[in-house]
Amino acid sequence: MSFFLLGLGSNIKPEDNLTQAASALEQLGRVAATSPALATAPVGETFHHEFRNQLLILECDLPAPMLKHRLQAIEVDLGREPKSPARKTRDRPIDIDILAQAETLESCRHAVPEESYYQSVYQLWCQEENV
Repeated sequence: MSFFLLGLGSNIKPEDNLTQAASALEQLGRVAATSPALATAPVGETFHHEFRNQLLILECDLPAPMLKHRLQAIEVDLGREPKSPARKTRDRPIDIDILAQAETLESCRHAVPEESYYQSVYQLWCQEENV
């Protein structure tokens, strides 16, 4: 079993889509931890709505390439257009990224995401954990 730090983002019905994505992820393994969702401003001129971003740790026995394939299937099931270069610049019901993989929950929990919008969620998550 491995632990995967996943980044979830949505700017189309984010409350619904983040919840539905988390439920779908439970079919792939055990959701070991979930951060609060944080509102973030869209970056770029092609997005029309504010995003909600969230981190989630999934304990799963799938190898990373197979997990990535399953994550893309969840995205499509929730209404995101299939993989194409143009979809990066469009509003989305859900985006799920693998940000890190680790052998322990603790190691995965302390993997700092590179993307600025996930760093903000990570900092909030750490603050809540230390309260």
